[in-house]
Amino acid sequence: MIVFDASLALKWYFDEAGGSAAKAELARHGGDIIVPGVFVVEVTAALARRANIDKALRSTMESALSSFLALIEERFISVDETGTDAMARAARLALDLGHPLKDCIYLALAMKMGCEMLTSDLRLADKARGTWPKIRVLEG
Repeated sequence: MIVFDASLALKWYFDEAGGSAAKAELARHGGDIIVPGVFVVEVTAALARRANIDKALRSTMESALSSFLALIEERFISVDETGTDAMARAARLALDLGHPLKDCIYLALAMKMGCEMLTSDLRLADKARGTWPKIRVLEG
């Protein structure tokens, strides 16, 4: 298993640096990806926000949303619902690292599963490496 965060997933749909590498990671790990429930909210919200900012992109973002949700429906990506114990672990990490809670939810899941976490958030990775050495930053 491997945890992906939303910063990585958004590269699948937006023309950003690292997009090709992010898509390659999706293809390589598909079926073994696990994410917290907040992942679905963050990615969906970003796609909707982009469509609201640029109305010309609405149909493109609607297509991206369908594609994204299909990854979850088809279990290419598994969603782990964040319970109170996981939220408590994430809150402790947020306090210990001085980092936003939503990012620490992903880190807490990786720690719970004992697996690697892949992100494009260098700031999170720098803060978290002392706590969880299995955090990796997307290259490319």
